[in-house]
Amino acid sequence: ILDSRDKLYRVINARTADIKHVESTKGTCRDMCPEKERLMRVARLQVSSFELDEDGEFMDPMRAIKQYSRSSADQEIPLPHELRSDSVLKSTMAYLLHNIMNLCDDDNTQVGDWFHFIWDRTRGIRKDITQQELCTPISVELLEQCVRFHIHCSGRLIAEDPSVFDQKINDENLTKSLQTL
Repeated sequence: ILDSRDKLYRVINARTADIKHVESTKGTCRDMCPEKERLMRVARLQVSSFELDEDGEFMDPMRAIKQYSRSSADQEIPLPHELRSDSVLKSTMAYLLHNIMNLCDDDNTQVGDWFHFIWDRTRGIRKDITQQELCTPISVELLEQCVRFHIHCSGRLIAEDPSVFDQKINDENLTKSLQTL
């Protein structure tokens, strides 16, 4: 049903080929993770432990955060309901900082899973910013927080095994965050 909706939306709102009249897409998704992605990830068993309900059984829609996905030539331009506005991106980052960041020191948390989850979700935030061409005080704040995350990990996780924390990948993402900033 959601695929059909998206196809219909693309037909009705066909983008102009005239470069002078092309506008950037503005996100309208009100959730940290779009509905279609949540359903697809549940079906594909791609739910992180950080997104499960209190019983650890099901994805909690209030904890689910949009995953990063690489851009590819065959990927269509994202629809407005697939992108988060800067205010939703800000609340998503606040959720990560206040609910997930402190789990690094929890004995029950695998440091590698923790790092990968936050790294992936902050990449998703950066991608939403780039795809919407956001240049607002909020987007600057979010990029600064991404930079701080990578700096924090450089110091906190340096002694970890490379299979858990790859310093080179972290440095590359720090550089990309700084370039976008």
